[in-house]
Amino acid sequence: MPMRLGYLYSRYPVISQTFCDAEMLALERRGVELEIGSINPPFTSLRHGHCAKLRAEVRYGPPPRVVRTVAKLARRDGIWPAVLVAKYEARYGPAFKAGQRARNALFFAEHFLRRGVAHFHVHFARHATHTALFVKEISKIGFSFTAHAQDFMLDVGSDELLREMCREAAFVVAVSDYSRELLIQKCPDAAGKIHRIYNGVDLRKFQAGPPRSPALRPRVLSIGRLIEFKGFRDLIAACAELKKRGIQFECEIIGDGPLLRALQDAITAAGLDGIVQLPGALSQEEIVCRLADCDVFALASIVDSKGASDILPTVILEAMATGLPVVSTRLSAIPEMVRNGESGLLVNPGDVEGLANAIESLLRDEQLRARLGAAGRGKIEEKFDVDKTAAQLLGLVEAVAVPRSPLNHADRRLKRCAHLVWEWPNPKLPGLDRELAAIAGAPVYVWRSGSIAPAKRSERLVQALEFLPDAIVIKAEWDADRAGAHEIESWQRELPPACNTADYLEAARVALYLGPKLARSGIHHLHATDSRALLCAWILQRFAKITISATIESPPAFASDVMERLLASCSGGRVSDAKIRAGFDGRFLLEPKPPRWRRLFRPGGAYISEQFLQQWRNQLETWSR
Repeated sequence: MPMRLGYLYSRYPVISQTFCDAEMLALERRGVELEIGSINPPFTSLRHGHCAKLRAEVRYGPPPRVVRTVAKLARRDGIWPAVLVAKYEARYGPAFKAGQRARNALFFAEHFLRRGVAHFHVHFARHATHTALFVKEISKIGFSFTAHAQDFMLDVGSDELLREMCREAAFVVAVSDYSRELLIQKCPDAAGKIHRIYNGVDLRKFQAGPPRSPALRPRVLSIGRLIEFKGFRDLIAACAELKKRGIQFECEIIGDGPLLRALQDAITAAGLDGIVQLPGALSQEEIVCRLADCDVFALASIVDSKGASDILPTVILEAMATGLPVVSTRLSAIPEMVRNGESGLLVNPGDVEGLANAIESLLRDEQLRARLGAAGRGKIEEKFDVDKTAAQLLGLVEAVAVPRSPLNHADRRLKRCAHLVWEWPNPKLPGLDRELAAIAGAPVYVWRSGSIAPAKRSERLVQALEFLPDAIVIKAEWDADRAGAHEIESWQRELPPACNTADYLEAARVALYLGPKLARSGIHHLHATDSRALLCAWILQRFAKITISATIESPPAFASDVMERLLASCSGGRVSDAKIRAGFDGRFLLEPKPPRWRRLFRPGGAYISEQFLQQWRNQLETWSR
């Protein structure tokens, strides 16, 4: 049975953290089954193309209201980690948000246990690793983490908390010898479990190519978040010096961040408009093309005003893998990658004139560029190949992982029949909660979290619902599959004009995200619990090759001609309006009306008898076969 390894991120994916993607892809190539959890959704829908190659699905934490309900149930059931929360609140204070970390941990502890995760790994000694302490306490699943740079140097906020992270982790990874020594200084008792494993580069993606034509204007490239310690101000100043010397060149600084406006102002003030460009953040596929079309890579890293700095910038590794000569600074672990005069050129941080001299020497000497670039590529092949570094990480994991069997709560009779709920809780659908309770064990996907808290009698339903990620994640999947998106857009023409485009596009995006999930889960039939969910199911039926059914509220969200078109595609379903049922040859069950006494004393309430629910469940089992 393959190793099932979990990953827990504070936020995933992050456009600048390609080393995380490369590591997980390399582990999957080695046959490791991954379970990826992200506490928060990403900030942007921009994705690197390689993210689509991950076989593992990213499971995002549920909406805040649901997280609070899960915590409420945990207190009621006696599994809330009250002692640990109290300890952290007393030791570190409210700023470290022990209660929030524990609430998030409850969800991922349950998820990892349900999926049979043997061990989980975390990147960055910050919020996710703090949360991992609670996940371990609740689930007893061991964890490890990779400490990178300012995360453990500054952002963690407490050396005592860092020491506790190291103490509780099965092992700790440092991304360089430099950072390993720093970690040991801060956490001497954990020295024996701190291992250096470099961030790796996928050498299949980054390959050395032929040099650019001498007829082209020489090009300098830099990449990174537009923040102080990347040293982009110094690079712009060095470019101004090169211009004064009459050197013909152009420079591109790829990235986004808080200094965008300030750097553009500096470019203009130095008279470098048209010479130095700021194209913003780009996908890694675009970055690969940019690396192949430049002559020199430069990163002028410094220590910022808060004491933060780069330690092992991945962009330098990627540039070296492409066979580019690198100019950088003698800072932290950069000399572990770049040997001055051997695989690149190094200057002191903040030395603008030295930076300009180094860049100029490379721009003027093609043979020097070729020699340093070839040596850099050799260095990457020797020490930074991601297949080698991932194997080192896997070796550490295998030594500590405790195999676990998945906790399978699925009802075998309904495992191929999923439900799609457009919004939950939903006071407009008073019978929904009883319907969901009746099909306990079947997969249930929820698109939106309702604006109200669930009724007390329905709170436990949250443990059986899978909330789909927010609109940014859904949009990212849509943008990544433009061909599929365009085809789905064209299907709107088959619906009556009364179908609102905004409603259709929302349903279409959810459908494109949900389709692969249904395929992975072996779902054959999808039941939509209201008319909006039915629109999404109608789209899914077209490309996911599933059958669909629906429960239709009264009145439905769409006009009668739209509903007629959607319902025509259903295998059957449930309706409360006899007129709708009459038009579909008895394929739809007619929900019984409540007895007269109930209509008098509980007007507007849902009435679904146990006999009807059993009849309905039998029908779902038939569709599930």
